[in-house]
Amino acid sequence: RSRGGFHIDCPVADLSFRVGACAAMLSTMIFAGKIPADPFFVGVLLEKDPLENVTGISAGSAWQAEVEREQGWQHSYPSRWLQRHSRKDLDDSRAKSALWAEEVKEAMSHAWNGYRQTAWGYDQVHPKRGKPNTWFNLGLSIVETMDTLWLLGFRQEFDEAQRWVEEHLTFEGANTKPDSFFEATIRLLGGLLGAHSLSLRPIFLQRAKELGDRLISAWPPDADLPNSQVDIGANLSSHIGWRGRSFSTAEVGSCQLEFRYLSHHTGDPTYAIFADRAFNAILQATPDKGLVSANLLGNTRPVEQGSTITLGAHGDSYYEYLVKQYLQTSQTEPRFLERWKLAMQEMMSRLVHRSSDGYLYVAKEHDGNIVHEFDHLSCFIAGMLMQGLHELPVGEVPQDYMDVAAEITETCHAMYDTTSGLAPEIIDFSSGQKVIKPKDAFSLLRPEAVEAMYYMWYYTGDHIYREWAHSVLEGLNRSARTTHGYSSMEQINSVEQKMTDSCESFFYAETLKYLYLIQADPELVPLDKFVFNTEAHPLRIWRPGVDAPGGGLSASASGEGTETR
Repeated sequence: RSRGGFHIDCPVADLSFRVGACAAMLSTMIFAGKIPADPFFVGVLLEKDPLENVTGISAGSAWQAEVEREQGWQHSYPSRWLQRHSRKDLDDSRAKSALWAEEVKEAMSHAWNGYRQTAWGYDQVHPKRGKPNTWFNLGLSIVETMDTLWLLGFRQEFDEAQRWVEEHLTFEGANTKPDSFFEATIRLLGGLLGAHSLSLRPIFLQRAKELGDRLISAWPPDADLPNSQVDIGANLSSHIGWRGRSFSTAEVGSCQLEFRYLSHHTGDPTYAIFADRAFNAILQATPDKGLVSANLLGNTRPVEQGSTITLGAHGDSYYEYLVKQYLQTSQTEPRFLERWKLAMQEMMSRLVHRSSDGYLYVAKEHDGNIVHEFDHLSCFIAGMLMQGLHELPVGEVPQDYMDVAAEITETCHAMYDTTSGLAPEIIDFSSGQKVIKPKDAFSLLRPEAVEAMYYMWYYTGDHIYREWAHSVLEGLNRSARTTHGYSSMEQINSVEQKMTDSCESFFYAETLKYLYLIQADPELVPLDKFVFNTEAHPLRIWRPGVDAPGGGLSASASGEGTETR
């Protein structure tokens, strides 16, 4: 109700999904001058009354920003932003981003409802047909999406997902088959740990421990590196036959954040021991080298195999986990820092190139020759450089890395300059100019470009990155949105844009999460307290020997009161 008798009637079938839409409607009318920006004037009349369902929803955030400005209140911004921008510019950015955040919530609502109504309990959904898709047979999309639901304020949906985890997520005797150890770790284990890190609810750590006890079966007796496949239900592992004795560096070097977190919070060192064994084997196989081969030979005392150097597929997250392991344990393990610094120095001197049409990109090497192509996956580099520059001690990272990160992010943004507004898997620069080859003109709705934009915005406050992220959302809504969610695309740069009728769980876990975080308050996930795993699951940082297990977002950051569960 309002003093002037004005109200907006918001009929709702699912209150927690619809409050954001009401807020966006109010905000639009405020900015159009139809409603005065007076906190006592505007009211929302809801047909349903259980207000506990609204907990955590940032309804009216755009309206709040406008009221603060009208009343002369000052919102708190990071000092690093105030060194670059006027308070007025930051206020303007905040007001615009509040509306865009509501659009991300609507996209999440659409995607999640599509999965929930047609594929609940299954791994993924066919978003056109509205049929379930099985991979691990362990409710992958539920596990992957929980921390995104939490951060977007969808507490009712989070609680429903928790009940599914409590009642249906079991591993012993599960109807599983041999599947990727790497994907099971970053998606399933990472999702459970991210939900635990944010909510502190013990069920997630319990399920993570149960899963971890089975994932360590990937290590054969006396082996340094884990096999590439695990059958979680049977508690067995195997190595993909066509790989022979070859192992992907990124795959065996991207379980450490998860396994170390699990050991810290359970008090059982077993998981960290296995993960450290794998990472130490990589470091020992490549002494005094920053950039390493994308493949290793042998699972015991492995050696480098081949001469392919890439920060794209098979190489990317090894470098990411170098610096993030250093950050995760509060910068107490310098061996990770020194190797990461060497890797970045070698990347800058050997792989960073500029095309004749002005795009900066990170190339690859094969047999000592430069391969002039840039993976969408490699967009993560910009965020990694920015995080290193701002979270590591002053002087450890050259200041000009920031310029490189900014230009890489520009290149990633340019990847979306297509007919569909979606980015291809790879851009080819062998001709000296940006070219999309037909075989690479597909889109899995990957998150790495928006991830780069998020880190650039988080550390600079530059509004342009919020605009770019919003344009990515517009492309998704224009070209990838379908009846039951969002679909990957077979061809993104032609008039005929054919959908694959598939949606990876990382679309919920990463793409939508980063699209929201860049429009939200930077303290929602403070990067001096959390690191994201390579699947964007936030894991709390700790100080070894000092911090007891536990930790979660403060009430002020999460928009939620103290958890009682």
